Amino acid sequence: MIDNPEQGDRKSRKMAVRSSAVGCVPTIEAPSNRDELLRLAVQVGSIGIYETDFEQNRTRFSPELCVILGLQIGTELDYADASRLVDERDRAAVNALMEQARNASDEGTWNCIHRIMRPDGNVRWISVNGRRYYRDTPTGRQPVRAIGTVVDVTHLKEAEDALRQSELRLRLALDAAQMGTFEGDIAGTEATIDAQEARLLGLPEETRIVSTDELRARIPLGDLRVSDAKRERLERHAEAYHHEFRFRMPDGSERWLSAYAAIRAGRIFGVNFDVTPRKLAEIALRESETRLQIATSGAALGVFERDLKTDRTVWVNDRMYEIFGRTRADGSLTRQQFVEDYLHPDDVSAFEAALKDAIHTGGQLRAICRIYQKSGVQRWLQIDGKYEYWDTGEPSRLVGVVADITERKALEQEARELSERLIVLQEEERQRITQELHDSTAQQLVAASLNLMTLRTKVDPGSAAAVLCDEVEASMQTALKELRTFSYLMHPLALQADGLRLTIRQYLDGYVEHAGLTVRFRSNPKFDELPLEMQRTLFRIVQEALANVHRHASASHVSVELRCIAGQLHLMVSDNGHGIRSEVQERSQLHPGIGLLGIRTRARRFGGDLRVRTGTRGTSLHVAMPSQQARHRDFKWSALPVLKSFDAPLSQR
Repeated sequence: MIDNPEQGDRKSRKMAVRSSAVGCVPTIEAPSNRDELLRLAVQVGSIGIYETDFEQNRTRFSPELCVILGLQIGTELDYADASRLVDERDRAAVNALMEQARNASDEGTWNCIHRIMRPDGNVRWISVNGRRYYRDTPTGRQPVRAIGTVVDVTHLKEAEDALRQSELRLRLALDAAQMGTFEGDIAGTEATIDAQEARLLGLPEETRIVSTDELRARIPLGDLRVSDAKRERLERHAEAYHHEFRFRMPDGSERWLSAYAAIRAGRIFGVNFDVTPRKLAEIALRESETRLQIATSGAALGVFERDLKTDRTVWVNDRMYEIFGRTRADGSLTRQQFVEDYLHPDDVSAFEAALKDAIHTGGQLRAICRIYQKSGVQRWLQIDGKYEYWDTGEPSRLVGVVADITERKALEQEARELSERLIVLQEEERQRITQELHDSTAQQLVAASLNLMTLRTKVDPGSAAAVLCDEVEASMQTALKELRTFSYLMHPLALQADGLRLTIRQYLDGYVEHAGLTVRFRSNPKFDELPLEMQRTLFRIVQEALANVHRHASASHVSVELRCIAGQLHLMVSDNGHGIRSEVQERSQLHPGIGLLGIRTRARRFGGDLRVRTGTRGTSLHVAMPSQQARHRDFKWSALPVLKSFDAPLSQR
C-alpha cells in the first residue's frame, strides 16, 4: 500500500506536486466543480487517499484513510512506520508489485489487495490502487512521489472466506452422501457436472461437460416421461422437482438415481445420488409382501400387528375380520376386549401363560384357544407370533398370524373318538377271544389230556407207545400253559380282583423270566383306587412299553414307576439300552409305529399325553394324565418338576 521512500530531487518533486490533482496537500485556491464532486465521492464511498513524498520521507493520509488504518486524523508517518502498517505476511509481495510497476507499460501504476495491521492489533483487508512518479538520476530512475486510493474490503474478504468455507462444507457433504451436482441452461443441450456426478453416471471422473441427449438415451422411456412431466411443472409452476429413475451404465448394468432440481436465473441446478441399495431393498420387500399375501390368502391366515406400549392392534388383512366375525367398521380388538369378550373363559389362563412364556423365552408365541364370535359361534384358533424388542430388552411389538382350526379340531375329535372306539372294540375282542379260548380250546386240550390218560392204561409201561404218550402229554401241558398265559395277557382277569399294582407285579415276574432283564417296580397305592378302565389302560401301556424294550432297546435293566403328584398320574418306564438311533427316529417319523402311537392314543383317552426322551444312556417313556378326581382341571406337564428336561418330540421305535 505504502511506497518506500527513496532519494529524489526536491525541486522536481515540488514541480510534480504542483501538477497533481488528487490527494495533494497544496492549497487549491479555486476548486472546480469536478474537484467538489471528487471529494463528495471520496466521502460517500469511504475512499482513503495517501500521498508519499520520497524527498521529505513523509506519508500523509486523508481522514477517510486514517479511519481505515485506525490512525488519528491528520497522522503523518515516515517511511519505516508506514511500511510496518502492511501485514508482515503480505509485505514482500506488496514490495515486489511496486518494483514491477517501474517497468510496466503504464509506468508506475500498480494495484493489489493485502492485509494491514492496525495499531490496536486488528487486521483489515484493503484494496490499493496507486501510482509512482519517477525522474532520471545518474544512478537510474528514482521515485519522487506516489499517490493512491485505498478501500476497506474486509467485509468482502470475510464474505469470500465464508463462501469458501460453505462451499467446502457443501462439497464434503456431497462427497459423504455420494451426491453429484449438475447445472445447465433450461433450453441447453449440455450440462456441467462435477467429479462425483461423473462417477454416478459411469463417466471418466474428469468429465465436466455432458450431452443431455446422450444421458436421456440411457434412461428407460417410462422413467423419462415421468421426469419430463415433472420438469414441465417445475418450469411452469415452480413445483419442486424430485424424481427417482433407472439409469443404464456403460457396462450394461442398471443404477437407481434420485434427482432434485430447481431453477435460478434461467438455469437449472440439481443434485443426484445413488439409491440403488434402497430401491433393490424396496423391490425385494414388495416381492416378499406379495408372496406373504399369497401365502396367507392361500392358507386362510389372518395377519395382525400389536403395539404393546399403546395396546393398539392392527388387523392387516380382511381374513382377521372374518375369523372374529367382525367388519372393518367394527375395527380391531384390544387385548382386554379379546380376553373379556371373545376368549373362552376356560382358555384365559393358558393364553396368558403362553404370552408370558413367549416374552421370556425368545419371543416365539404359539397359543391354541377357543373364541366366541360376535354372533356367538365358537371357533378354535391357532395364534403364532414373534415379539420384537427395544434395545433395553423390553418387548415393543408382536407380529403374528391367526388360523381358524375349527375344522381340524373337529377332525381331531373324530379321530380321538374313533381311536377310543377302536380301543374299546380291541378290548372287547380280546375279552371274547379269551373267553372262547377258555371255553373251547382249553377245554379241548383238557379233554385230549384225559383221553391220553385212558390210552396210557392200555399200553405196556416202558414201551415205545408209553414214551410217545409221555411226550404228547408234555406237549399238551405246555400248550395249555401258553394258552393260559396268552389269555391272561389279552384279558387279565386278576386286574379287577387284585388291582393294578399286583397285576403289574405278576406280569413283571413273567416278563423277567421270559426276557431275562432286571426290573425295578415302584408304585403308589392310589393307582388301585382308579376306575377299572383307567387301570386297564395303564396296564396296556406298561405291556406295550416293556415289549418295546425287549424288542429294540438291548437293555439289561428296566424301571417301572407309578407316581401320583398334585392330582396328576405319572407312569414312567426307563431302560439303560442304546437309545433310539437317529436313523430309527427318521424312519419312525415317516412310518409311525403302532406301539407308541397306541400308547399315546390310550393316554389321550383319559386327557393325558406321552413324551419320550432318548440318548446314549437309555430311553425314558413318560405318560402323564389327570387323576379321576382332577380330570375337570387342565392337564399340565409342569406338575412333575423333574420332567422339564423331557423336551424331545415323540419318537417311534
